[in-house]
Amino acid sequence: MIMVIIPLEIKEFIETQGIFAVGTVGENQLPNVSPRIFFKIDNEAIYWIDFFKHKTFRNFQVNPWATVSVFNKEDLTGYQFRGTVSFITDEQKKSQIRESIIKKTLEKNSSSKVKKISEKEGHIIRFEPKVCYSLNPEEYSDMCIGSDIDSTQIFEK
Repeated sequence: MIMVIIPLEIKEFIETQGIFAVGTVGENQLPNVSPRIFFKIDNEAIYWIDFFKHKTFRNFQVNPWATVSVFNKEDLTGYQFRGTVSFITDEQKKSQIRESIIKKTLEKNSSSKVKKISEKEGHIIRFEPKVCYSLNPEEYSDMCIGSDIDSTQIFEK
């Protein structure tokens, strides 16, 4: 299967923003959006720590599809990814990913609230993008800028 490679420019953009939103839909068909600051990005995936077993976590139990969106309000630039999530279950890999995410996040944000959250246990989520869109207002945001599938087929029943 062809994977969507996350370009360096987009990885750096996400890192610079320091936050992105994750959109999910679960059994009740109601959309949920929640922010993430504890994350790391490699060439093919975005990993984050889910410290809470709330709506996003429950939605992933029934629907692995998610949207990740990041936006710079000053430049009016951004990206949206659609893809699937999985849980990292290998303990050694979980520990390595967790440690690197916590270290990086605490270097950027030293608030007591962030430090307290970082001490909790959490699930490591792996998001694998399938399509990427620009959120720049001057560009065609409905035209995919990177894909491994025909995204028009994803949500057809």
